[in-house]
Amino acid sequence: MTRTGLLLATVCAASSLAVAQEPAKPAPHPVTRVGAAAVWNPPADTLAALRQKCGEADATHIERCFLNEMKAAAASPEALAFAESLATSLGVVYLRAFRHVERVDVAYIEYAFRANELEGVLLVNGNPTPIDVDDDRFTIDAEMRKNPAYAALAEQYAHISVWPGDRFDSKLPTVISIGWGTQTFLVQYTLRDGCQACAEIGTATLAFNFDTQGNFQSARVSNVTAATAAASRAAAMPTNSTDFDVAGGVEQIRVLAGKQFSITLKANHTTGYGWRLPTPPDPARLKQTSNEYHAADSGAVSAPGEEVWTFEAVGKGTVQLDFEYVRPFEKDAKPVKTARYSVVIE
Repeated sequence: MTRTGLLLATVCAASSLAVAQEPAKPAPHPVTRVGAAAVWNPPADTLAALRQKCGEADATHIERCFLNEMKAAAASPEALAFAESLATSLGVVYLRAFRHVERVDVAYIEYAFRANELEGVLLVNGNPTPIDVDDDRFTIDAEMRKNPAYAALAEQYAHISVWPGDRFDSKLPTVISIGWGTQTFLVQYTLRDGCQACAEIGTATLAFNFDTQGNFQSARVSNVTAATAAASRAAAMPTNSTDFDVAGGVEQIRVLAGKQFSITLKANHTTGYGWRLPTPPDPARLKQTSNEYHAADSGAVSAPGEEVWTFEAVGKGTVQLDFEYVRPFEKDAKPVKTARYSVVIE
């Protein structure tokens, strides 16, 4: 992935680097399972003071300084171990939030000394772990061009580049958990015409796939949308509901007959909008068992939540689920968002 401009703003004195030497980085820890105990959320003034103090250290000591200050600020042993384990590969980061999913979970990190793009997302507790969704190897241009929609944009914009999407929202990425235990994480990216500050020309969604044992299988382009289409959908959205979205395109779900699976869709019932299935699935193949709405944990008024739709696979075959995001009382209004899934029952 092109990430020109994501430079580590370490604010160190150049004169202190007169003697060439290898940075004294902490030795990596053995891989251990990441959990909520590794989250560290210091007060804003504590973090600001820590950044100022360690930002004055030279590049050979900045990471050790940060870890020492984390410890002094009462960070848990798990939080320290997490930060230290990533110091060599990612630099100075800490875990600001954690989301338990199933075998593979989501870790939300913050880069302590970056000038921009402070947040990141890691897929953890699988094999390998962690997986940085913004690692360049997942968005190699030659591979991205195998997607027709991306290739068309690349023909139109010679300097097309891929940048991280929303990495702060702890409800993202969208996760599809299949009845037999496989997991797919749908991660969104922003397509720009060159630099980070250049015009947005579209969005891309990559599907990160894991097998039943949590082994990483592949990252493939799931969907690419040109900015014009995305802007049209945004204009149709109510102004208090544009802070969340779901991946477009057709996502395939494979499940064994007799098993259950769930689809999670971001929603905000405080706006009157909700998801519906205008065409019920064939009951001989697929049965809906529940549809639950979970409000945001923050408890803030008008905060978005999520709908969890659970189904039971009954008979072999393929079923298409076409979700629409609507206000039920607006009878003739078109849906402001849609989501489509192709369910293959084996």
